[in-house]
Amino acid sequence: MVQPIAGSQAWVVALPDGLSTATRATVDPSGLVPSSDFQVASLGTPRQVQAGMRRIGNIAHTLIGESFRQLGETDLHEAHRARAFIEDGHLSGEPGHEELYARVRELNAVDSEQTRESRVKTFLQAGMEWLEPAKGPALNLLNVAGRTGVIVMLAEMLRQAATYHIERALAEGDTPEAARAWAVVAMTLIGPALTLVGAARNKCNGTGSLASNVGRACMASITLGALIAAHLTDTTRNVLPAVVGGAIYTLARGLANACFPLLDNSGGGNVSTAAVTTGAYGVAQYVLKHVADLTPLSGAARAAAELGHSLGADAIQGLLNGFGMVVDDIISILCKSCRMLAPSRGLDSVFSDPESLEHVVLKVRAGVQRPTGSQLADAAFNIGAMRLSAGHAIALVLHAVASLLNDSEVEEGYQAHILNGCLALMAMAIYLPLVFGSGKRTDNSFEPRETPLP
Repeated sequence: MVQPIAGSQAWVVALPDGLSTATRATVDPSGLVPSSDFQVASLGTPRQVQAGMRRIGNIAHTLIGESFRQLGETDLHEAHRARAFIEDGHLSGEPGHEELYARVRELNAVDSEQTRESRVKTFLQAGMEWLEPAKGPALNLLNVAGRTGVIVMLAEMLRQAATYHIERALAEGDTPEAARAWAVVAMTLIGPALTLVGAARNKCNGTGSLASNVGRACMASITLGALIAAHLTDTTRNVLPAVVGGAIYTLARGLANACFPLLDNSGGGNVSTAAVTTGAYGVAQYVLKHVADLTPLSGAARAAAELGHSLGADAIQGLLNGFGMVVDDIISILCKSCRMLAPSRGLDSVFSDPESLEHVVLKVRAGVQRPTGSQLADAAFNIGAMRLSAGHAIALVLHAVASLLNDSEVEEGYQAHILNGCLALMAMAIYLPLVFGSGKRTDNSFEPRETPLP
């Protein structure tokens, strides 16, 4: 699009190849490629066209110069090396991206034209081939970020909005504290109850395993222990917004995951891969909680501070949570595809080809489906039940620890660090039971089909 010079309308110009020197020579409008969308005469006089092209060239030169000033020393060296080849065909043997320049030499050897334009094409073709291997990982990352990030962000925003309005309603009403406490107890027990039903269901259809049963028992024990801790510290009545919000988050995320599954050929999980992702998940939660402490209040905390509801504050929390889940998905998939951590790859994958597993390339794709009744039941009684129990356990423990810190002599500045540390420890404590408890046994291996997160 060229801006009008002589007061005429804007035009779309079809420029022939010979106009690469338009900023240095007078342009003859008669040399422009005819098009039914514009009239050559409307471009103005040759002098006006030349002035417009020179102005565009000056702007482009300024932008290119600015981009060069932002390059580091290595990138600037490579840019000068590429320019020397394009301008005069000189290709130095200095160390650099040797794979790229080896391909440039091959293409340049069969270039019979040896013009500036032909060398540009040679370098671009070599560059595209050099970047080709990065397309697969980039596409994998895009699928994980687009699917997991969006789902978790929207579910987290829904949770924050729900907890805000629940906290406001409780503050404005006269609900007895005993009723709140019993409501928390009832909702907390939903998770272990669904977990038990899921274990019985898996036993009946042959998809249960020792690992999944042990994981479910551990998760139920953690949840019940957290409930007892909240009762002993008399904080049960304060957890109702968080418990209800967790249930809403689990339901929203579970339905979205059932409709938009994340499929990969990374293979099954094992103790090694789960151990690595457990540590990474705990560290990520610790760091993100510190970052969240610097952001505006949202959810129940915002309502307790008697502030108005803020969609922006909820979105910030959603972005942080979504980023954490994307990082965990990526680390989990990479660990399961690593030969050192998971020697047997892809046997249960929807993309697997048993005859070519030695040459398998990691592939992660977000799918779209209309979930069947069996898939919805799996989402409810496997990953959904475990995620619900994990979220409730974390909320109960953090409220109990916060109550103990308020009654202690610990300085306020250290209390946030202790709470964040407790969050990281709880995240790691629930991770292994969550992964293995929500998995299903198949004929080939034990595999958690989805990266399960609270």
